[in-house]
Amino acid sequence: MGFLKGIICFLLVVFNTLFWCIFLLSFAVIKLLIPFESSKRIFTHLIILIGECWIFCNGLWIKIFHQPKWKVEGFEKLDKNNWYLSIANHQSWADIFILQSITNRKIPMLKFFMKDVLIWVPVIGLAWWALDMPFLKRYSEEKIKRNPELRGKDISSMKKSFTRFARYPVSIFIFAEGTRFTEQKGESQNSSFNNLLLPKPGGVGLTLSTMPYINKLIDFSIKYETDRRTFWDFLCGKMNEATIKVNVIDIPQKLIGGEYSEDENYRDDVKNWLYDIWDKKDKFLSS
Repeated sequence: MGFLKGIICFLLVVFNTLFWCIFLLSFAVIKLLIPFESSKRIFTHLIILIGECWIFCNGLWIKIFHQPKWKVEGFEKLDKNNWYLSIANHQSWADIFILQSITNRKIPMLKFFMKDVLIWVPVIGLAWWALDMPFLKRYSEEKIKRNPELRGKDISSMKKSFTRFARYPVSIFIFAEGTRFTEQKGESQNSSFNNLLLPKPGGVGLTLSTMPYINKLIDFSIKYETDRRTFWDFLCGKMNEATIKVNVIDIPQKLIGGEYSEDENYRDDVKNWLYDIWDKKDKFLSS
């Protein structure tokens, strides 16, 4: 029964994505071609509306087939006309579906940081592009040593991506761990946390540097009641019980509008602030 449910839900994900992608891509191409800023704003709102419909339909099949018992603590509707920075721990692709479902139409749409290679994923990559997700190319230290001219290009690319977000309210979203948590990854990192990988402050710091009009952080802590956390487990309905604790935090004034790429003291302040949040998150996940 679980296998059949998984197949059905997978097909629903594919069909739902393909259906709304027709509209997403059509409006995105028109928005790209028109030269007028006012018209671009109109099409941006239409694209966001389509994205919200896509998320709503995903939530619908999840509710029908899985009847999830998601207990959300501390989250209520916030101002959709405000900008937010959002972070969460990361354990499964299911995290994205949960976060989108509980935030849809309550805050501005989540804009997930994406690795640039994800734009080549069939269909879904184009959907993320149409929804203005920031695709960022990161360079390893080894590659930078071989090609010094690449240093700082990822930062300039991020700043360029964020300029368009000044046009309309967004919720910049970052999985600060950079990858999904496993015990093996935690051991290889020698992580000081029991249930989390070490957070990477770069994305948070550069967002605060580039978007000084963001003054609130939404911190999501997702705690599953099962150790089975693959996307297939989610589709089969084996991850239906979860507690999502939400904290809305005022960002310290000293962290707003700093210069992350050049100020070492500022980088330390961002790191210490994020590690403090991670410490509280780890205690919740251990409870």
